[in-house]
Formats: sequence, C-alpha cells, structure tokens
Amino acid sequence: MIALDLDGTLAVENHQVLPATRDALKDLHFNGVEVVIATGRRYRTTRLVIESLGFDVYAVCNGGALVKEPEQSTLHAESYDVRPVAELARELGLTLFAQRDAHELGGADFIVDTGSNWNDATNAHFNNNSEWAEKADLLASEPAYLVSGAFDSESSLNELVRQTAIRFPDVYNTILVPHLDSGHFYCEISPKHIDKWHGLTKLNEHLGIAAEHTCTVGDQLNDMAMVKASGHGVAMGNGHEDLQKVARLICGDNKEDGILDVVNYIHDINKTCLLYTSDAA
Repeated sequence: MIALDLDGTLAVENHQVLPATRDALKDLHFNGVEVVIATGRRYRTTRLVIESLGFDVYAVCNGGALVKEPEQSTLHAESYDVRPVAELARELGLTLFAQRDAHELGGADFIVDTGSNWNDATNAHFNNNSEWAEKADLLASEPAYLVSGAFDSESSLNELVRQTAIRFPDVYNTILVPHLDSGHFYCEISPKHIDKWHGLTKLNEHLGIAAEHTCTVGDQLNDMAMVKASGHGVAMGNGHEDLQKVARLICGDNKEDGILDVVNYIHDINKTCLLYTSDAA
C-alpha cells in the first residue's frame, strides 16, 4: 500500500494531480499496489483530488477519524463530543468547526459554532462552502462529530493548543498546520488516539496489508504518526523539517512530481523482494 497525504503532497493547485504523477500511481494501482489517500480534509473535498487522479481509491479523511471505500461508502468512522473544546475555544475568542460524515449521515459537512465572533478566515471558509455548512450553537447541538478545528493566527492557535493540554491532559490531539487558502493557520482537534495512522490501521486490517508493507507520504506534522509507524515513511522535499528527520526517504517537491521518487523507491523494493523470493526458491 502507498498512502498519500493531499495538500503539499499529492495535490497541487485546484485539487489537481500532476499528469506524470497520476500516470505513475495508476500504473502502481493496477499492478498490485493499493493507492490510498490519507488526509485531514473532509471527504467531499478529497473527492475532488480523487477525480483528478482518475481512479477510485480508499480514503482516510478527517485526520484518521473516517475511512471511505472506493464506492464512497463508509468503512469506519469515529466521533466524539466536541462540547468541552468548543467551550474552551469560546473562552479564547476562537470559533470552532465541527465536521461530520455527511455522505453517510446526510446534511452539512461541518457545523460552525455561533458562540463567538467569527474572524475573516472563518467567514470566508463558511461562505465558500455555504452549500455544505451550517451555523449552530455547538454547546446545544448534536455532540458527536468526527473532528473539530479553528482558523486564526499561529500565536492564537498555539494558545489553544497549550490550554487544551492543560485543561484536558492526554485527552486530545492538537495539530497546527498552515491553511493554504487563507494565510491563517488551522488547529485540528481530535481524540488522543485518532491520527492518520489510526485510520490506515483500520484499512490495513480490512485489506490484510501489514504495516511493513505500507509506504506513507506526507509533508506536515499531521503526517508524523503515519510516517513514523509505517514500514516505509516518506517526507516531501517541501515538507516540515521535523517530519523529514523521522522519514526513511525524502523525495522531491510536490510541485515537481516528487512522488515519482517514491514510485521508483517502491519499484526498487518490489524488485528486491522478487530477487529474494527467487533466491530462496
């Protein structure tokens, strides 16, 4: 299996996949390597990249809380009560987003809390996704959501990370990543056990693929768990330096078909395995 992050890894502008990368992954996919998406995105926007990829694949979405099958049904989903973190966000003057498995449940992809003033990034994100978003009081609405998060400055969100750790020790994961569209940062909050590797583990179990036969590719800190845990963890050349430190391989830039380095790496592994099997026989 090769599991690929999207933004900064597989996807370039307008949710596109570069033609050479697309062709190489298609060749892998139809020659025995399971190509999988592993992203913090919700499923609807993940589908935009899958359409550019040109063939249907499994997708681990919402940072690992949701696993979707190629035919778009839900294989696995885990939700949690976002009310405690929504209350903390309000105290800090931040606005929480709470995401849902809309394809499975119907209705909005995400709910935006009405309990605090919205900043420009929150307003823009809601307006740009108004067809799939709703406003609600998260302290009074359905408590179970896949993942939550907030847009703001890096310093404001670092304070959210700090206060979350103080108020709720060992309860939540908090990941801070730059938001490419707004110039702000995005803080993703999920239960402690949820990360991309958790979602991939569910998929590995379903497909019968071992961790040592899984290659994971990412560029940001929310890819850390899967890059460290898989048998073949790869960091993009444009990736975070801390991720590059733990990766087995650093490939090229995502805007320069860097994933082709990973495809060649997988071909080399497969050749070695064939040689080993032949020698053993």
